[in-house]
Amino acid sequence: MPKRRLPGSGGFSRAVVATAVALTLTATGCVAGGGGTEGAGARKTELVIAVGDIAGGEFDPIKGWGTRPAQIRPIHSSLLTIDSNVTFVGDLASQYSVSKDALTWSFTLRNNARWSNGEPVQAQDVVFTYELLKKDGTRFDLSFVDKIVAVDDSRVEFRLSTPQSTFVGQLSEIPILPKAHYGKDYSSNPIGSGPYRVRNFQDGQQLILEPNPHWYGTAVKFTKLTFLFLAEDAALAAARSGSVDIAYVPPAFADQKIPGMTMKSFETVDSRGLSLPTLPAGGSGQILGKDVKVGNDVTSDRAVRQALNIGLDRKKIAELVLQGHGRPAYTLVDGLPWFNQAAAFTDGRTAEAKQLLQQAGWADSNGDGIVEKGGVKAQFTLLYPSDDKLRSDLALVVAEQARALGIGVTAKGTTWDGIYLDGKANAVTWGGGRHHAHQLYGMYSSKVIDTGYNNMAQYSNATVDKHLSAALSAKTPEEANRSWKLAQWDGTSGFAGEKGDAPIVWLVRINHMYLVRNGLDLGDQPIHAHGHEWALFNTIANWKWSR
Repeated sequence: MPKRRLPGSGGFSRAVVATAVALTLTATGCVAGGGGTEGAGARKTELVIAVGDIAGGEFDPIKGWGTRPAQIRPIHSSLLTIDSNVTFVGDLASQYSVSKDALTWSFTLRNNARWSNGEPVQAQDVVFTYELLKKDGTRFDLSFVDKIVAVDDSRVEFRLSTPQSTFVGQLSEIPILPKAHYGKDYSSNPIGSGPYRVRNFQDGQQLILEPNPHWYGTAVKFTKLTFLFLAEDAALAAARSGSVDIAYVPPAFADQKIPGMTMKSFETVDSRGLSLPTLPAGGSGQILGKDVKVGNDVTSDRAVRQALNIGLDRKKIAELVLQGHGRPAYTLVDGLPWFNQAAAFTDGRTAEAKQLLQQAGWADSNGDGIVEKGGVKAQFTLLYPSDDKLRSDLALVVAEQARALGIGVTAKGTTWDGIYLDGKANAVTWGGGRHHAHQLYGMYSSKVIDTGYNNMAQYSNATVDKHLSAALSAKTPEEANRSWKLAQWDGTSGFAGEKGDAPIVWLVRINHMYLVRNGLDLGDQPIHAHGHEWALFNTIANWKWSR
């Protein structure tokens, strides 16, 4: 097993070209940041940030924290991370090797890694973390890991039962936990090995971080980071008042001009679309361990899903909802190395969508503008989180366009808890986008139905399953990409394209927009993944004032 020094991922490098476009707005005057403090000194040592609820009440990966790479960066570390080019590079690991059969992954830990309490990070901590998450099986699927062995205090081996092409992504997403200090109350006193540690946490209100004095990286530039868990409108108001240094802004408000701040737009692989139940009403299933109703008599008709897929006009949707800060999306992975160009198509074809419905037996018998079939009207509810303006706008625009196709859509705002409970029987404004392809398996494989919130549409296609499984078990990225592409469309079957099953109708890929205090340098940002709340944090250890 030849050893390689990190950076490098054994071939899994540079998934996308990372570019960030800064939109500089005219600013007059200067507003002091840092939670109302005044003077250059305060600005140089403290930041106040409002990008949403980044903690969700927990710092435990079993309970939700640390399921995305950037989310774990403030207080935790992982074996690997990504750099600005979206190349997988070492974090806790200083070097690694992969066997020729792709079944043995060996890692050597950096010798200067310490927990925030000063104790060393050891291989036994890595073994403990992965065994804990494998047993849980909800947040991370590690069923392919046969054995995890601490060779000594600084070396760990993963022995897989089958090759797993996306394992490299999980190695960047799993936060390593301290074996000696983990328990049911871990979230009340999280101990990590990241650049910051928790100083104070008030669930639903704020999180305060201070530097981890034992951090192995370059010393951080800020003595205090305060995260205010504000809704989007409240965050914008806080930016106007000068009380925050960074605030997330929905694309619809991206023309805001605030003295002392600059609007920055970051390119992403973060997409939005419609998850559509593929089974008839009357079924039952589970979501995060809870029993839920499954199925919808309208969206279970493939013709309805295909009509929406080719009939909705993504360019107009992007113009109305994103205000130019994003673009149309036809799959979750447009333009990425695992994207199948055969899945691309022309949309906005209203007449053809209507004809498709007619051929499937849907007709408007009473002239009310909504087609029906077998006594069932082609109308359904589209759920969206009521505190998310982008998804709210998306739902309303979709409802308007769908009406022109003869399909009635009722947009309904609710909570995420409500969406999880009702989302397998109703349409949902769904989202996703990662730096690797594993999410295709989680969204489209029938093998993960009722596991976590995977495959909300309850979609099942034996041919697609075969291609997805082949992609996962591939030994090389090239081999994996061929199978990912075939799962999208292999010439006769697939989940994507104008002839595909369309369990999820992808519509737009968004830019992440933030108001940022003038002079604040957020580092060389990689292209962002799904989740504006955490996307900025890949570079959090490198934030600084540029002037």
